[in-house]
Amino acid sequence: MLKRKINFDICTHCNHRCTFCSNSDSRTIKDQTSLHDFIIVMDNLTRYIQISELGLSAKGEILINKDIEEIIKAAKKIYHIPYLYFSTNGALLTKEKAVQVIEAGIDSIKFSINATDAKSYHSIHKVDDFDRVIDHFKHLLILKKEHYPYLKLSISSVTLQDETSLIEAFQDIFGEDFVHIDRISRYAISYTPKFDASLASPTITKRCSIPFEEIYINSDGSLGLCCKDYFDEINFGSLKKSDFLELYHSKMFASIRAMHENGVFSDNHLCQKCLLFEGRDRV
Repeated sequence: MLKRKINFDICTHCNHRCTFCSNSDSRTIKDQTSLHDFIIVMDNLTRYIQISELGLSAKGEILINKDIEEIIKAAKKIYHIPYLYFSTNGALLTKEKAVQVIEAGIDSIKFSINATDAKSYHSIHKVDDFDRVIDHFKHLLILKKEHYPYLKLSISSVTLQDETSLIEAFQDIFGEDFVHIDRISRYAISYTPKFDASLASPTITKRCSIPFEEIYINSDGSLGLCCKDYFDEINFGSLKKSDFLELYHSKMFASIRAMHENGVFSDNHLCQKCLLFEGRDRV
């Protein structure tokens, strides 16, 4: 069997309008995966794939999906996923909801908090949810400390703040419970669909491994290329209707892998335009 990491984007609707994100663009297809469709797709995948980890979010807010708890339960109890995680802006993850998803079997939760004060948060997220989100993450830290020590909790932040000041700000916000945060990841705006090139630092990254080591599933159950394909430009077909291997080993997918192996892309190809394209600095 193939061993792969899976990203299953079960909801592309969102309740925030982050300035750096593609979600508010009208070209973003809004959809969500039902439990029924999740099982159909996973049954197809697991005939051929040994799943090392499963992420349930990418382009939208996962907690808008009403089947989230049942999907988590299915991932654990039916498919025995060893590591299951999702990212969220946190506005909908109340203490009660947090307990529900933890009890359902989630292993890791990442909050996307892209500012460390309410004013800056509103300017980026375009909603006044800063205090609510911080309170929800504080509740999570308490739950981890008192009941779920195995739960991994992290924060990602797309910001111009340097890493040191960002961490210090979160230390002030979360106080003594800061020690229960497993990781804080700072991302430059240059890793997002919208950025000011003059603010990006010149960095060259290694060749993309996604076409070889990961599998990306769209909310409609189709096989996509990766989460950087913001507007579903490359779609290999429905996993609700077609056999996984037929799509995974299709001529279209094989040609993309060959492009990455050879470092030669057709003109204006999506992968060549990607911010993570090998050999392209981010300025």
